[in-house]
Amino acid sequence: MRPIKLTISAFGPYASKQVIDFEELKGRNIFVISGKTGAGKTTIFDALVFALYGEASSSTNKKDGVVLQSQYAELNVEPFVELVFSEGTGENSLLYTVRRVPRHLKLLTRGAGKNTGSREVPGSVSLIMPDGTEYPQKEADSKLGEILGLTKSQFMQVAMIAQGEFMELLRAKSDDKKVIFRKLFNTELYQNIVD
Repeated sequence: MRPIKLTISAFGPYASKQVIDFEELKGRNIFVISGKTGAGKTTIFDALVFALYGEASSSTNKKDGVVLQSQYAELNVEPFVELVFSEGTGENSLLYTVRRVPRHLKLLTRGAGKNTGSREVPGSVSLIMPDGTEYPQKEADSKLGEILGLTKSQFMQVAMIAQGEFMELLRAKSDDKKVIFRKLFNTELYQNIVD
């Protein structure tokens, strides 16, 4: 999976729409997101993982839903994360777009609490396939798992290592590392032969 473009709006500390164009890093296989404490680095990781797996990146602090909605955005602004990514290499590369809206609060526009009250709106996910068709919402998460080939935990260990979590991979038990590397390097076939 190679990220192409990440768009976030009313998400975490970002009240307005922000776009990160990873195409500017084309040809690089590794890059670092750096900045001062509180600059929003972790929110970028949270947005990327939220788009793919439906929850933020932290393995210890499971943020989802209303917690991800920006406290700086108006309640009439729908929070969302949209990730365009490619899977495969060269001519076999396919482009996917996933747009995920977290469970969030929305300003009431009718009734007794009009313009002062709020109600909770359920989250949603939209997966646009390479041919432009939208995958059914109920099946989008399982299809994303199939496309990526990694669980959230595995993705966090091999594709995007957040600050301090690299040591977890290094200290993981050998059996856990085998599973991760077997999936990463697509060598399950050889394990099946051995079995």
